[in-house]
Amino acid sequence: MNAPERIGVVAALAAGILWGFLGIFVRGLSDAGFSPVQMTCMRYIIVAAAFAVFIAVRHRRMFHADRFDLLLFAVMGIVGTLLNSVSYLSSMERISLSLSTVLQYLSPFIVVALSVPLFHERLTACKCAALVIAFSGCILCTGLLTDPGSMDPLGIALGAASGLFYSLYTLGSKKAASRGCSIPTIMLYTSLFCAITLMPFADVPETIGMMMGSWSSMLLMLGLGILMTLVPFGLYNIGVSRMEAGKAAIITFIEPLAATVVGFLAFGEEVTPESAIGMAMILLSLLVMEKGRSAGARV
Repeated sequence: MNAPERIGVVAALAAGILWGFLGIFVRGLSDAGFSPVQMTCMRYIIVAAAFAVFIAVRHRRMFHADRFDLLLFAVMGIVGTLLNSVSYLSSMERISLSLSTVLQYLSPFIVVALSVPLFHERLTACKCAALVIAFSGCILCTGLLTDPGSMDPLGIALGAASGLFYSLYTLGSKKAASRGCSIPTIMLYTSLFCAITLMPFADVPETIGMMMGSWSSMLLMLGLGILMTLVPFGLYNIGVSRMEAGKAAIITFIEPLAATVVGFLAFGEEVTPESAIGMAMILLSLLVMEKGRSAGARV
């Protein structure tokens, strides 16, 4: 594994682990009265503002984006980010959290399949095996087999749609990186498109007032925007830019593993034998993928 790819793997792993802590911030803000739309809008306003300031102070040339880049960022921001969040949250209102999570993780299958014709990535036996093992581990981690919950058709369709939409973000990030777009530029415009589209529905002045009225709400929202959005999405974009998109997508299966550990440590949630086996399978999938890469390097 060369140095850039090694950095990409570490970045993608770190992103997935950080996303595992998302529930802490979402639960805290939800208890404080913030709606999912308010949380989604504000987290991307924070990201867009942070990168706008960074670019204005350090690298103003990063503001430049041609028409194709802006179209790509619009798809990533509105479809890959906004519609992904809306469909995922909407699916959770109709089906169980475990089923919603598993359906969203159809995304790596789509990324791996489309990366072959789009980016000429190889579809190896080890990559396919890692994908199947990780997905099976995700099913066990989420407890889907023991408590599948409702099988509402619309809820299932929305969950599957969230996986499709998120795959478009990954593929868009890979395309933008191949065109020479910097990570700050990608993050600025995708966040901006997402936030602007949501603003009419989020009542931004009221949301800011709720934040200003409580130090805990302010800190939780800043944490959601910076620690749970800016940092992990930045790391994920670094990962996608330095390695195959399919491999980066598979690595994000570390998120349900991290979320299970966080649930146990922060909320006292039970770690069942099925969850433990699922976590082990996710770790095994990473080893299988690395074995395949090493074998390919020796050929």
